[in-house]
Amino acid sequence: MSSVDNQRRDNKPSTLQRVLKRANYATADMETAEGDASHDEAIVIRRIQAGTIPSKNYPASKRRRRNADPNALATWENEGGAVRPSNKKRS
Repeated sequence: MSSVDNQRRDNKPSTLQRVLKRANYATADMETAEGDASHDEAIVIRRIQAGTIPSKNYPASKRRRRNADPNALATWENEGGAVRPSNKKRS
């Protein structure tokens, strides 16, 4: 029998389930618990953090880009917010 089968049979939560439940399923709040399982939990947390894009670096969705105000964006770009100036002319 595999370890997954043993876990299901014993009805014990996996390391991932324990970590996420303790953090109320917020990946930013994950911490290891004290005790024997802390090493396994630290590995799980590191893997999740390595594969997660923080919200401040997450690219804008197509809907958000489509609904963005082009005049506000042009103003922001012309105020030094972007590397290249906007090609839009203001009236």
